Amino acid sequence: MKILSIDTSTMISSCSVMEDGIIIGDYNINQELTHSETLVPMIKDLLKNLNIKIEEIDLYAVGKGPGSFTGLRIGMTVAKTFAQIFNKDIIGISTLKALASQILTEKTIVPILDARGGRVYYGVYKYENKEIINVEEDELIYFDDLIENLKNKYKEIIFVGDINSDFEMEIKKNSKFTIAPASLNSCIGRSLCFLANKEKDEVVKDSYLTLKPEYIRKSQAQRDLEMKIKNV
Repeated sequence: MKILSIDTSTMISSCSVMEDGIIIGDYNINQELTHSETLVPMIKDLLKNLNIKIEEIDLYAVGKGPGSFTGLRIGMTVAKTFAQIFNKDIIGISTLKALASQILTEKTIVPILDARGGRVYYGVYKYENKEIINVEEDELIYFDDLIENLKNKYKEIIFVGDINSDFEMEIKKNSKFTIAPASLNSCIGRSLCFLANKEKDEVVKDSYLTLKPEYIRKSQAQRDLEMKIKNV
């Protein structure tokens, strides 16, 4: 079983290949080029170096968000196109779940992604019987409100994801909060592979015709259009 994962929900373009439960290739790049410029060449280069043909991939795993609206569309479109062309299965997995699953701990895990303007996408996850469980649904919130909501809710919390210097300062003010190593912030592709491999026989696989990104909030273009209509 060969799995190709794709994630473009953050500034990092990520793709990984797993074969029979083992990661054999991993590619992450964060630069000013857009996902549309980097993703397909990355996948092509990765598969070439692994001596794997694209038609040999059995399952596609894609980060379905939340995250960058444009980025999500690019990654989702590429994964769905491959699945359709080669008639292969595809699974969409929460980007926040992929981040959370990298940390093996008894603490409550809170993955966050920067949504700009002081806001973050976040989820709350815990391990139960060695399975990663979504305790609170992925949501959008102001970071200050998130900290206030969490500080008296859970015993110990570990944050992972887009943690800038301002977020870090706030997190470190509370002794109940810790921050995961920075090396875990850019391994989403690997996590998608592991989750897809684990879930491939337990869940109904998505259809490339119906799989959609999970934006959580409306895009800026949609909000601008609604505002124009409202003001007419």
